Amino acid sequence: MYISKIELYGFKSFAKKEIIDLQKGITVVVGPNGCGKTNIVDAIRWVLGEQKTTKLRSSKMEDVIFNGASSIKPLGFCEVFLTIQNDHGLLPVEFEEVEIGRKLFRSGESEYYLNRNQCRLKDIFNLFVDTGMSSDAYSVIELNMIEKILSDYDDSRRSMFEEAAGINKYKSQRKSAINKFELNQRDIERIDDIILEIQEQVNYLGLQFKRLKRFQSLNENLKKMEIKLASKKVYDLEEIVNHNKSIIENLNKKLENFSTKKEAKNSEIDNISNKYFSEKSKLTELKQFVDDLTEKLLSEIQEKNKESSRGVEILENELQRRMDQLTSFDKDYIKIVSSCDECDSGLNLQVSCSKCGKIHDSSSFKLIESDKKYEELKKSIKDYRDKIKNYKNEKELDFSAMDKSIDKIKEEITLNKSRLEKQEEKTNKAYVELETLRQKISNEGMDREEIIFEIKNYEIKITESTLRISQIKENIIEKYGENIRFTKDKNINLSELSFEVEKIRRSVDSIGPINWAVESEFEDKKKRLDNLIDQREDLISAEKNLKEAILKIDSVAKEKFLETFEIINANFEKMFSSFFLGGKGYIFLENQEDPLSSSINIFAQPPGKNNKVLKSLSAGEKSLTAIALLFSIYLYKPSPFCILDEIDAPLDDINIKKFTDVIVEFSKSTQFMIVTHNKLTMESANIIYGVTSEQQGVSKIISIDLN
Repeated sequence: MYISKIELYGFKSFAKKEIIDLQKGITVVVGPNGCGKTNIVDAIRWVLGEQKTTKLRSSKMEDVIFNGASSIKPLGFCEVFLTIQNDHGLLPVEFEEVEIGRKLFRSGESEYYLNRNQCRLKDIFNLFVDTGMSSDAYSVIELNMIEKILSDYDDSRRSMFEEAAGINKYKSQRKSAINKFELNQRDIERIDDIILEIQEQVNYLGLQFKRLKRFQSLNENLKKMEIKLASKKVYDLEEIVNHNKSIIENLNKKLENFSTKKEAKNSEIDNISNKYFSEKSKLTELKQFVDDLTEKLLSEIQEKNKESSRGVEILENELQRRMDQLTSFDKDYIKIVSSCDECDSGLNLQVSCSKCGKIHDSSSFKLIESDKKYEELKKSIKDYRDKIKNYKNEKELDFSAMDKSIDKIKEEITLNKSRLEKQEEKTNKAYVELETLRQKISNEGMDREEIIFEIKNYEIKITESTLRISQIKENIIEKYGENIRFTKDKNINLSELSFEVEKIRRSVDSIGPINWAVESEFEDKKKRLDNLIDQREDLISAEKNLKEAILKIDSVAKEKFLETFEIINANFEKMFSSFFLGGKGYIFLENQEDPLSSSINIFAQPPGKNNKVLKSLSAGEKSLTAIALLFSIYLYKPSPFCILDEIDAPLDDINIKKFTDVIVEFSKSTQFMIVTHNKLTMESANIIYGVTSEQQGVSKIISIDLN
């Protein structure tokens, strides 16, 4: 396997497209300083995938693009293509000719090509791994790398040994595994932090969820108990309603009985009233009859009394007149007359004129005349008295007859009074009976009003109970929905149930505010936590697998590295003696326990010297030591090609001859490209390429085929 062609365009000083055809053997690149010889070495490094700008002698990657010259504008991109003949099948592809390429734009975008097909940098790296042709392999040796190899700067010495041992693949796997392990560790740390945070949230939400569950449980229990309580209240109220309806029904029956009785009482009271008024009418008629009799009796008595009184009054008036005349006489005469008077001694004799009727006491009257008149007067008085007496006797006879009539009326009155008393007794009895019945009806009317009042009260109670039932049901339905079934259980203790409901309500109130979305939040967080825990378990499992993989890689790599190290050490001892015609040189590990990370030390002691460290060697001795080490590695695993960039500069002519002899010997199986100024080195070349700079800042290639 060897490089057959290099194509450059726009890379550093190669403004125009340049093609370098190569063959097996030794190719020497010559030219003055600053003409761009080393840019060819940089181009090979770059196309093989070099990413470090320091190795490309640039500050940034865009600097490898041609930046213009005095008469040429800067280019927008650069590209390098490398053609390799895979005649021994060293590269893991089926093609005998493999072309790799790389293109870079000023925008910073890079493109990689494999046989003109765009690919990844990783594909290029994997193509050359463990072939000795990678960008950081020992196939490219610069002058400054001699000192780096000898001083082990940047582990350059170890990288050559690892490349020769073919453990870069394991190292890459180990690095990848370690990166994965570290990433896994970071993931575990991060996921632990997240798990801790989520766990706190889950714990908090768990408490809220438990609170919600307790609230829901209590609320469900409260629902059952409140429905049960409402059912009990409804049942009790319905019982009250039914009881009140039963009472109203009984009261209505009483009212009906009252109505029936009232009709009977009304009929009875009509009969008694008729009887009473009939008796009263009879009593009135009887009273009227008695009153008429009495009035008739009184009328007759008054009439008789009036007649009797008028006759007696006339006679008495006449008698009084005569007696008044008699008293008009002289008092003494009257006394005498009176004393002589046998009949009436209390009378006063008066003398009156026969013409005028006046009393005269004149003494001229004659006593005889007076006596005569006196006697006449006296006689007339007596006559009047007799008349009066007779009249009275007559009247007494008349009164006696009249008394019989009166007595008859009286008897009749008495008889009628007896009848009247009996009638009054009957009438009073009828009245009392009527009033008793009326009072009874009145009392019954009052009882009826009371019953009606009671009915109204019970109807109000029924309405209130029905309204209360409706309110209870509406409240429960409004609170818990329509599909509520109210049970009927008379064995429930209402007070105990109310106490239990109130107890549950206090428990619900004591829970505090509820996060109604906590269940979904808790489930989401719990699911995430479980997922994170599963991920952590996977990460821990992956960590375990990575540890095992790293241990296995370390074991295989350690075995291969130690095997390679021993062979290279033996080769180095021979090559050192060959270059220095004696002396002593070998390599050793600083830490035998950890060869994969141990430093590789070089002991080099040329003949006749007793130095202990490499620093005490001359530049030529250091170069020969590095070259001896390089060829010792090559003897273990020859590289398909090797690029030496002015590493012969420190060597004198004698050492150059030793160097070129070894190069010629190795060129039988390895392709060499040597950048040099040494003429003796040029003599060993099969092809010489000259790099010139006819135009300042622009490189041009001229080839000379010495064959």
